[in-house]
This record gives sequence, C-alpha cells and structure tokens, in this order.
Amino acid sequence: MNFYTLLQSGCLVTDGAMGTYYGQIYGMSAKAPEFDNQRAPQRIEAIHRAYISAGADIIRTNSFASNIETLLGAAAASAPREEALKAVYGNVFASCRIAQTAAARAKAGQSDEGKAPKPIQIAGDIGPIPEHAGMKSEDIVQEYKTMVKAHLDAGINLIWFETFSDFKRVLPVAEWIKSVSDAFVMVSFSVNQFGYTKSGISAKHLIKTAKETPVVDGIGFNCGVGPTHLKRVLHHQDFGDLIVFAAPNSGYADRIQNRNVYQENAGYFCEAMQEIAALGVNIVGGCCGTTPEYIEKLAKTIGGRPTAERIAGHPSGSGEAQAGYENNMFIRRLYSGKKVVIAELDPPYNGDDAKMMAAAEILGKAGVEMITFSDSPMGKMRADAMMSAVKVSSRLQIDTMPHIACRDKNVIGMGASILGAYMNGLRNFLIVTGDPVPSGDRDMVTAVYDFNSVRLMNYVRQMNKEYFSEEPVAFGGALNYGRKNISVEIERMRKKCAAGASFFLTQPIYSDEDIERIKYIKSQVDTKILCGIMPLVSYRNAVFMKNEITGIHVPDEIIAKYDSGMNREEAEEVGIDIAVDIAEKLYDTADGYYFMVPFNRAPMIAEIMKRMAAKCLI
Repeated sequence: MNFYTLLQSGCLVTDGAMGTYYGQIYGMSAKAPEFDNQRAPQRIEAIHRAYISAGADIIRTNSFASNIETLLGAAAASAPREEALKAVYGNVFASCRIAQTAAARAKAGQSDEGKAPKPIQIAGDIGPIPEHAGMKSEDIVQEYKTMVKAHLDAGINLIWFETFSDFKRVLPVAEWIKSVSDAFVMVSFSVNQFGYTKSGISAKHLIKTAKETPVVDGIGFNCGVGPTHLKRVLHHQDFGDLIVFAAPNSGYADRIQNRNVYQENAGYFCEAMQEIAALGVNIVGGCCGTTPEYIEKLAKTIGGRPTAERIAGHPSGSGEAQAGYENNMFIRRLYSGKKVVIAELDPPYNGDDAKMMAAAEILGKAGVEMITFSDSPMGKMRADAMMSAVKVSSRLQIDTMPHIACRDKNVIGMGASILGAYMNGLRNFLIVTGDPVPSGDRDMVTAVYDFNSVRLMNYVRQMNKEYFSEEPVAFGGALNYGRKNISVEIERMRKKCAAGASFFLTQPIYSDEDIERIKYIKSQVDTKILCGIMPLVSYRNAVFMKNEITGIHVPDEIIAKYDSGMNREEAEEVGIDIAVDIAEKLYDTADGYYFMVPFNRAPMIAEIMKRMAAKCLI
C-alpha cells in the first residue's frame, strides 16, 4: 500500500476519540479501554464499527496506552522485563486483530446492503510511554519497538505516534522502523492554544524537524486544544510535502464530579474543521470529546474532497514590525488589514477575580480578539497584570496582553516577569512608562523607573534576539494624541517604532477634532493604530471624564445627550449609541478598535460590537 499516494488523493477522515467515548458508553470509572483488547474485545470492535459506519476512512488501533505501566500497574516495577514486554506485545497484537475484524465485517456489511465496499485503512496507534526517574533510555526505546513490532507482525504498515510533546523518543524508533520495513510513519503532537507542547517546543519547530528528517512521512496535531485554536496554530505554517493530520478535541472540558465532561457541539466542531481542511490538511479527525456523530458530520462535509492548496506566507506589509510573527494571530490580523478588536480590563483591587473573569468570558463570546490588562493605573495597587493575563488566557482560552509599566520594577524584576509571561504563553505586551505614584503615597511608595517606555522597548527587542528568536514577542506603545505639541508625540512614536513597536493604542476618543488629529498622525507615522473607545455610562461619568481626566476631550454635545435623571438602562443605551457613532467616524482611520470596559460592564461592549457588525464596521 502506497500510503503517501492514498493520503494525497483527497481529504480523508479518521475515527474520533476512543477513551472519552469508551467512558461515555461504559462509565468513566471503567479502566483504560486497552484492557478490553483481551478481556472484552467485542466492546472495542463495536466502537470501531460505529466510527466506520459514521464514515471514517481510517481507524486507529486501541493501543494508545498499551504500555507496561498502564497494563501492569503497581506490578510494573517488579515484573520481569521479558514478561512485561510480552504483555505489551500481546495487548497490541490483540488490538490490531480487533481493528482488522471490525474493518472486514464493516466492509462485508456495506456490500450486503448494496453499497460499494469501502476499504478501511488501519493505523497502529502508539502513545507516549510514561517516563520516570531511573528509567533507562534503551529500555524506553525497546518498549516502543515492541509496540511497533506487534503492529508490523499483525500486518499494520501505517504507524501512528500520537499526542507526543517532542521528537526525542520518536526519531530513533522511526529510524529503526525504516530499517526493518516500508511502513509509513506519522507523528502527532499535542500543543496548547499558543502552539507549544508541554516540552516548550513550538509547532513551527516540530514541522521544521519533520521536514528535515527522512524517517517521518507525516505530521499531525491532536488533543490539547479545540478546533479554533488549532486552526490558529496551523494557519500559515509551511508543511512542505508532508502529509498533515488534524484532530483537535471537541472543545474544552468542564470538570464535573472529578471527571472531564465535553459539551455536545458537533455542528460547531465541523464548521471549524472545514476551515482547518482549507489549510491543506490531508487527514481530519477528532480527539477527546468527539464521537461518531462528529465523524459523521466530517465525513459528509469534508471526506473525499480534494486536498486544499497550501498557502504559507507572512502578513502583508514589511519591516521588523512583522518579521517572525507567523504564529501571532493578533499581529497577523492587524497587518492583514482586518479591523481587529481588543478590550481592556482592570485587574481587581483585591483578591476576588469573579467580576474580571465574568467580564472576560462575555468579551470572548462577543468576539473580542484579545483582552488587555492595565498595570496598576493611576499608581494604585491592583492585581498583577501579567498574572491576570495568564489566568484568563489559560482558563478561558482567550488571547491576552498585559500592560507593562516601568514604574514598579527594576531591570532584573522586569526581565524576570517577561520571561515568566513568555513561559506561560504570552506573546503580546503593551509597554508604557506608567502613571506616577500619587503624591500622598510617596512617603511609603518608591517609583523605580529604571526604564522609560522607549528604553524598555529596546530591552525587550534585545530579549527577542537573545531568548525569543524562534517566536518573538510583539509589543506596542501608548499614543497620547492629545499632547499640545503634536510634533513631539510624533517624534516619540518614531522612536518607539525604531525600538520595535508594532502598534499603538490611544486614549478614548470622543471628538471630531481628535479624530482629525489621529488622521494627521497616521499620515506622518507608518504604523498601526487601535483607536480607544470607552462608552460613557451616565451623566455623572461623562462630566467626570470631561473635567477630571487629563488629555481626554468630551464635547459638550455628548454631555448634552445625557440627563442626570436617566436610569442605568437609559444611560447605557445612550453610551452604546455614542460609541457606535464614534466607531463609524473612525472606520477609515483606525486599524482596529480598543475598548476600555467601564466598571466591568462587558455586556455594553458586546452590544456595541453587535451593532458595529450590523454596520459592517468589524
């Protein structure tokens, strides 16, 4: 069987989850499904046949966890090595026979029903072997070889390493496979929403390694993320001639009574997978949370279609502001000409993050592409912006961007925070000098200011070269459009651009005069500007912004739209209308919109975005 030719012939569909689907049928308290390869093979065969009936072209053997530790449990440490490997071989071989029987019976059943027989391909599934201190590398490799040999002896010539985090164990085993057989070798990795494995290796680097080695025929990504985040990871990757597989989870699980429960969303999953298939993926399928229902929808909409042409490239435009940001969806969208939408939240002033998390969830569902977090604005202590950004991005799977103020940390502390944020997947920052410490607090609080914003940008730019060259962080700066001498602000923007700034965020804009100032600034500086919009929530709020916030100009005609006797709903409706009107006036000037959320009133932003979408502003 020439698998390369077969897998190039059109988009094929694999089966979905085995483990979570098995638990759904037989109870989550059941042991790993691999135990049933020998004690209840009819259970496993039934699952295989369900996926085949749903339209799967490829099924994977039930051998993902057929390793010594899973099969022998506590006895693994004391079991004779030869006996342990014999148990692994026997379990894997049994899984192959079950899959082969299911494929043969399904093919016969199709023929009996008058349908044209459909050949089912079988992939030998091999998951990571649990590794512990003291385990010898040669023993680990030997165990992998035993699993592979069982597949080969059973006549399976498509070997599929699945849910790995690096190539460390795979490459020596793959070299051995090629030396003893003509088997086709697929390797699939699990990445997070930022495109990194738990070993800290990027999808881009994994693809590069696969392209450079002759012993790997295809690469895939499964588990770890839902379909939308996987699409972001795969977008504009250069796969070369590799066969490519994509099988995300159905979404993100809720933890209910100590078990992971996935919501039913087959329709959404299938729509997202069509976008993934459009990237030139050869094989699509599903991981945790997917069922035959998901595979049936994939087979009907994607299965058998010609493989889409692959387009690997970079954002439109040129210059350092975009170089190396292939995996940064915010920068890619910003430089593609799309009107990006981000929103800012203030971290809590105490340890209670309930309002922040609730607002972030609303913003994410509304379609905000990134949430930013201010860094103790007005020089008043709030929860750390970076920690807030990490929590929201990890819990809600939303891209986040902390602000970094130069006020509070010295060079060591600042660099350490950036390294920590990078380790946690953050790739975007807003760098600002920071509000000064209020005069009444200066007896107790000392401002540091080892940097100003331009110097910190140069520092981060150097960190990109030294530490983050494979996937640099992107950073932007604040634009004070209200400065009396606008030429001074323009010159400062140019210095920030020279230091590597990719974009600028403005203060809230309310007046036509300020819109004209933004237009003039854009004519003088070649950069991207996200224009600030902060809806005013009441007459009192509007008057306060006009009279007590430096650099923000609220015209009298806007104040006049409010009445001190309005109730909350009436005042919010006025604020929403004004915000949409400002967005419309900014459309030809702004590269994106930067919403500041007043008093955590995220539903206002959601409604503004809904109305902007209706006017085709976003």
